[in-house]
Amino acid sequence: MGHLSDCLRQACESLWGVSHLPGSEESPQDDVALRAVLFDMDGTLVASDDVWDQAMAELAATHGAQLPPEFFVRSVGLATAEAMMIAQQVLGLPDDHLDRNLAWLQERALILLAEEPPPWFDGARELVRTVRAAGLLTGLVTSSGREHVEVAIAAPDRGRFDVIVCGDDVVTPKPHPEPYLRAARLLGVDPAECAVVEDSATGVASAVAAGCRVVVVAPVTDECINVDGIGQVDLDLLRSLHHGRPSPVQG
Repeated sequence: MGHLSDCLRQACESLWGVSHLPGSEESPQDDVALRAVLFDMDGTLVASDDVWDQAMAELAATHGAQLPPEFFVRSVGLATAEAMMIAQQVLGLPDDHLDRNLAWLQERALILLAEEPPPWFDGARELVRTVRAAGLLTGLVTSSGREHVEVAIAAPDRGRFDVIVCGDDVVTPKPHPEPYLRAARLLGVDPAECAVVEDSATGVASAVAAGCRVVVVAPVTDECINVDGIGQVDLDLLRSLHHGRPSPVQG
């Protein structure tokens, strides 16, 4: 249960040289109005994490090896290239194999996504529709490449987002704040006016570093509101992030 908090602090230390979370203390922004809701994709809106896990496991098998369970926990939310670099280290593969293995992994994931598009989690579509109906801006912020997004999420659903920021749109992916900062900038809002829905330590670190408020649909961390799934997130909960700092909620 403390894994997410530990990962957040480690990300803060590596990115900013501090051991606390930016924005974790009380600030004068506690009553900033909510103007936009930004959603992670894999593992938050759609059940696509298994696709990447399968592709990575198949890649390891082509090298006559097997990745340990800890690798899959560690890689959640990471950009594909970063996850591939970690996999290469775990598997003991030479650095000059990286580009070839990364291309294989991305192509295999595309095939798997096309064969069986990942289902949306219960309540996810409804939440996006509710947010838009309330007049709030919406964004999709993912570490996946745009080609994978276009296969994983059908065009009508992609049209529900005012902006889509993919892993290949940024120089420094999550846990760096650039993806969420870029989304806020494209929407013309301040990051403090954004609520983020995430599922990974990597994504939460990115959103918090950008200055956004976060709801986590995954393990508990005291720095954010926590629920057991996106079906428990509603507009009232998102708005509560911007009217005083709410106490963490465990689903």
